[in-house]
Amino acid sequence: PEDMDTPRNVYKVSPQNPGSDVAAETAAALAAASIVFKDSDPSYSSTLLHTAQKVFAFADKYRGSYSDSLSSVVCPFYCS
Repeated sequence: PEDMDTPRNVYKVSPQNPGSDVAAETAAALAAASIVFKDSDPSYSSTLLHTAQKVFAFADKYRGSYSDSLSSVVCPFYCS
């Protein structure tokens, strides 16, 4: 990996480029992680859960598939 010199572009979902599928999956992962850390690190668990709630609210408010919003850069490899 240290020898990889291929450009790696980064794209994000936003209100202008919705990706509720990706955002909801991210929210689910954050919520699951909050359960894992509930007993060992309650503060971190709370942060994870709060972030999951915000990300889910974003997914619910700005509905749309990321592969529709960013199709020119994500398809055909990462279409949802």
